[in-house]
Amino acid sequence: MSYRHSHHRRGRRDHGRGDYIQGNEKKDFHRAPINVTPQIPKKGTIVSGLPDAIFLRNKYQTELDNAHASVVNSVHYAEADSRMVKEAFNKAESCKRNIQAHETERVQLYTSLENLLNKETNFEEGMWKETLEKMKVRSVTVKQKFKDTDIDEIRYDAMNNFLSKYPEYTSKSTFKTLLDNIRYKEKEIREQKSFFNKMVADYNCILSKVETGIKRAEDNISIYHKILEEGQKKLSETRYVNSVFYRLASEQTKAKVTLDTLQHRIDKFTNTLNLIKSEFADTKRKSFVEMSYE
Repeated sequence: MSYRHSHHRRGRRDHGRGDYIQGNEKKDFHRAPINVTPQIPKKGTIVSGLPDAIFLRNKYQTELDNAHASVVNSVHYAEADSRMVKEAFNKAESCKRNIQAHETERVQLYTSLENLLNKETNFEEGMWKETLEKMKVRSVTVKQKFKDTDIDEIRYDAMNNFLSKYPEYTSKSTFKTLLDNIRYKEKEIREQKSFFNKMVADYNCILSKVETGIKRAEDNISIYHKILEEGQKKLSETRYVNSVFYRLASEQTKAKVTLDTLQHRIDKFTNTLNLIKSEFADTKRKSFVEMSYE
């Protein structure tokens, strides 16, 4: 049984340096090469069954080396994508903190506006009457407990409605400066929320890529072990390996019909993948649902 492997070309080669590039992200590793040289049986030896055993060994060794290359590449891809998902999460978290800081500043600006309105008008009495009416209507239709942010939004609406009814106040320099600052702050919040939503979308996209990459690496490791197991079994059943010639042969001759895994270090890549899976499980639990902004 012969195994063929699909090696996903997930980007392009930078022929100048040989680095692997995915989109705008440069990977800091080189793809392991794939051996496509056909195996041809050797003839002319007097030892019974040795050419066939050597041919079989070389055939499975090529498949095993290529399976190992697939493991190396897929684990490196998963590792690189795992770093990218951490960076995407940190960017979204940073953006969320910026939004919260802007919203705190927004509250302070509206508080200053409310104080100014109360100082120069009878705004407070009218505002709270309007606020209570809106809360009453909304509580009937939505039937939900009001959050502080809901009450803040109603207060802000009341202030803006009052100023729209009495535009003479907006022409005063003290009001004008405050209103300009509020409009600028509202713009900053909208921009940051839009940026945050993009960061969340990027995070979720990369999260999906990491999950797919881990599965691909697991499959490649499984294929590697299957090829190794099958190759060793078939070689152990060859006429030469079961002959007296093999038992009397030198270690150098025996190596010609033995699969070589010394350089593969498959356990190292398996351990690396397990570490990636563990870190990914922790990352995946960090949901952005509670952070969503409309």
